[in-house]
Amino acid sequence: MLLSPPAMAFADARGGWPGTYDTAASDLGKTFIERHALLLTGGDVYGFDAAAGIRRFLLERKLASPTGGGKMPAIMGTNIYDLGFADTKGLDYADLGYTACLNASTKPVFEGNVGGGTGATVGPFFGTKGGTKGGLGSSSAKVGPWTIGAIVVTNCVGNVYDLFENRTIGGTRRKEGEGFLEMDDVVGDYVRRSSTRFGTTIGVVGTDAPLDHEQLARLVELAHDGIALAVRPAHMSTDGDTILGFCTGKPNRSRIDYRAFDALHHMAVREVARSAVRGVRSAKTLGGVPGFRES
Repeated sequence: MLLSPPAMAFADARGGWPGTYDTAASDLGKTFIERHALLLTGGDVYGFDAAAGIRRFLLERKLASPTGGGKMPAIMGTNIYDLGFADTKGLDYADLGYTACLNASTKPVFEGNVGGGTGATVGPFFGTKGGTKGGLGSSSAKVGPWTIGAIVVTNCVGNVYDLFENRTIGGTRRKEGEGFLEMDDVVGDYVRRSSTRFGTTIGVVGTDAPLDHEQLARLVELAHDGIALAVRPAHMSTDGDTILGFCTGKPNRSRIDYRAFDALHHMAVREVARSAVRGVRSAKTLGGVPGFRES
């Protein structure tokens, strides 16, 4: 996601195994809080090579400077763990990052098996086989005069629950028929088994509301409730659940009041949950892992 001009950013990780790129400088109390671009990538740590391609794009177009003074390319990112399923041989993530910048637009985001969601899977609790396909989803809404939106890559250990239809739509499939096993059904086996399943649901939340950095940080922290509503269970020890946030609005002399913030908070949670669900609903069968319509 390209931000022009650079925008105030913040990152918050709630999973036990997060993968992040240059997020610490956006913490509260820091001064290097604006970013030119936010990156969601697959490929585990190799995916962070995409930052080199983004950096090249920013420098070529003079959106950033090769010199110091706080104008150098500022990129913040997070990744999913998909190497147990995705085939990344021969991929040049730097080129992928550059190409993503070339294709960036203000049009609706493609969903499903695209971008960081290509290798995403949902469950199962005991390994990739028997699970369903994850993917990338997005959603946005108006909050008074402002807009708040989310992009989420759903790639989790737990199941995905569609709270808008009150049913599980992805995760650990039952061997004996249709439907899904929930964590309550397998908790005993989960504790006893030695196999480990890695996941991660990652996303971006953005708004044009005039927030200050402390308010943005709080909004991003609260947005994790959206992951917890859609992913059951969420934030597990081998999930890296991370949300990046940005704000393009310029704060006025006084901060927006608590009522306006509560409305933004509510909608941020809803749009994160909706995006997580949409990513699974849009995903197609890949590599023998069934998409939503085939599961």
